[in-house]
Amino acid sequence: MDKEMFENTILAILKNTPGLGSIQVRKALCIADAVHYSLHGQSITGVRYIKEKLGPVPDDEGYRCLVEMELSGKIELYEELAGPFTKNAYYPIAEPDYSLFTRNQIDIINYAARIAYDHSGTALSLKTHDAIYDSLEMREEIPLAEICTPIVTSYDTEPFTEEEQKDIRKFFESDEARLFALC
Repeated sequence: MDKEMFENTILAILKNTPGLGSIQVRKALCIADAVHYSLHGQSITGVRYIKEKLGPVPDDEGYRCLVEMELSGKIELYEELAGPFTKNAYYPIAEPDYSLFTRNQIDIINYAARIAYDHSGTALSLKTHDAIYDSLEMREEIPLAEICTPIVTSYDTEPFTEEEQKDIRKFFESDEARLFALC
C-alpha cells in the first residue's frame, strides 16, 4: 500500500463529497481502485481489499491508516442522523495533494465519490455482494480484477486482446476521452 496515495485518495473523496459515512468512504475507495485497475492494470492506492460482512473493505493496514488520519487531524468523524439511523460521517480537514494524481485518477476518484454519495451504505453493501464475494471466505482478499470489468454494451464481440486493451487504456487517458465524458 502506498500510504501517501491512500491518504490523499481519501482526502480527495471527502473533498468532493464531505460527510460520507464510513461504509460509503470505504466503498468509494474500493470503487476508485477497482475502476482504475480495470483500465490501467493497477490500483491508485495499492491497498488490498478483503471480504467483510458489509462487502469489500481495505485490509488492516488501510484501516489503520484511516484511523491514523483521524488521530492526526487530517479528517474528522462526526455522528450524524441519516434518516432513522446514525452514521459516522467523515469530513476532510487537510487538503488533498492533487499533484500526486493523474487527471484520469482524479476523474475516477470523483466518479467513485459521486457513486458513494448517491447511495446509502446499505445500498452500496448490497451492490458489492456478488458471486465473487460469495465464493470467498470471510477476511479473504478480493482481487480487484474481479470487482470491476469494463464492458462495451450493445456490441457483441470476442473478448478484447491485450493489444486492444492497451488501445482502450490509451484512449481513456487521452483528451478526446475527457471531451466525451463532458457530453
